[in-house]
Amino acid sequence: MLCSDIIVIVMAAGQSRRFGSDKRVAKLSSGETLLNTTLLTTQKYFLHNRVVIKPDDNAQSLGLPPVTPTIISPRSHLGLGFSISDTFKHLTQVEDMQHYRAAAIWLGDLPWVSFKTCHLLARLATPESIVQPLYQGKPGHPVIFGRKLWCELAHLENEKGASSVIKTHSSRMVNVTLNDPGVRSDVDYPDDLTKPPNNKKDT
Repeated sequence: MLCSDIIVIVMAAGQSRRFGSDKRVAKLSSGETLLNTTLLTTQKYFLHNRVVIKPDDNAQSLGLPPVTPTIISPRSHLGLGFSISDTFKHLTQVEDMQHYRAAAIWLGDLPWVSFKTCHLLARLATPESIVQPLYQGKPGHPVIFGRKLWCELAHLENEKGASSVIKTHSSRMVNVTLNDPGVRSDVDYPDDLTKPPNNKKDT
């Protein structure tokens, strides 16, 4: 049964500067785009998903089904933290927060996370906790933030993501050591598209 009380936020409003072109529409060996592959991965376990995009994007141009639920981040050009802030402002104003115990922040270029990992992380998530996977002692994604932390995420004002919220609430952290290289196998460069997760170097 799909997990229905955790919403996945696929962050796909970045600039792809290191990749050299729009990596969201780059093709994997399956023929699917990178972003759509990531979304399909999340949908194997989680029922509710949102894809965060830039103001000039649309689902079809990104190779996604037209009915894909999206959130537009007006400040995406300022960095990941601002995209997260825009997203959680939207969620706290529009979504029924009481329905969800947590939200998983999932990078749009992270397509190889296993079903087992999703299950383990979701099982540990609570409305008060932050659940983060570790691979070989290093933090990965997705990171699941309990609903009671969403208002703080909505007020982020930095380009580096949610690290300040994690630091402030270190006592709420649940670090999960996993044998899943997919939690750290994001795609930064074109060569990364063809590397199996267990061969991709840590970055």
